[in-house]
Amino acid sequence: MVDDIKESRHKRLQAMSQHRSKALSLYACSVIFVLLGHPARAENPPDPTRPPMVVEGPPSSGAFASSLVLQSVFISPRLKVAIINGEPVKLGDSYGSAKVVKISESGVVLDTDGKLQTLKLFPSVEKKPPQLEEASSTSKKKLPNSERNPEKSKEQ
Repeated sequence: MVDDIKESRHKRLQAMSQHRSKALSLYACSVIFVLLGHPARAENPPDPTRPPMVVEGPPSSGAFASSLVLQSVFISPRLKVAIINGEPVKLGDSYGSAKVVKISESGVVLDTDGKLQTLKLFPSVEKKPPQLEEASSTSKKKLPNSERNPEKSKEQ
């Protein structure tokens, strides 16, 4: 009888051991599957604030005028530089068949065989001169108490 108890105990331990090993192997397989199914990304995502890269050089065809884009302007006391289609050009430099004749904070003027073309830094934005109010409306502005009666402000 003792042998029967030992044998049944041994069978139960063996069954539990097999069950644990199956569970452990199933767990290990699932971990491996997850790791292999989703490889880690070591590369950094692109910077959303970086301007798009321009691979093309200056165009040489008849589409020259329509494909020019002024991207940036740098102005210092000694140097003026504009970035046109990704290429830096200084005042007096040539870009394709055009010569840079003026660089300002709002745009660049190009001369192509005597024909002037203006590239604006912000083409959709137009500057408007400030509108002056009528002289009568400015004279009707209310002044603070101290400016109306200087004697009262001194008394206080």
